[in-house]
Amino acid sequence: MKHNGVCALNDDMADVLESFKRADVLVLATPVYFYGICAQMKTFIDRTYPIWQHLGEKEVYYIISAGLGEDIIKRSLGDLNGFVEHLEKQEIKGRIYASNVMDAGEVTETSFMNAAYEMGRAV
Repeated sequence: MKHNGVCALNDDMADVLESFKRADVLVLATPVYFYGICAQMKTFIDRTYPIWQHLGEKEVYYIISAGLGEDIIKRSLGDLNGFVEHLEKQEIKGRIYASNVMDAGEVTETSFMNAAYEMGRAV
């Protein structure tokens, strides 16, 4: 914020922020660990801070997976919902809550994969 929307860290995030600003669609995809979003997603959200007052208008899609039931996913939505609420205008167009998928690759044998494909086709 003190640098007129330019990140104080000198890395690739400036390019990511420019791509983010131009995007019409935002897909927030994360596994749930200990009732929360993964560290990489939280870091992404935190790194948008230089432009948080100009996040733009986006269609938003959630893809969230968890090893336990859907309740654990709903308990983890605070960070994502809080971020999305700061968009200038937003519409949540789709949600996939892939619950009860604990092991790597297990989701490929569920209906969640087809749901994700169909959601992508609708974009």
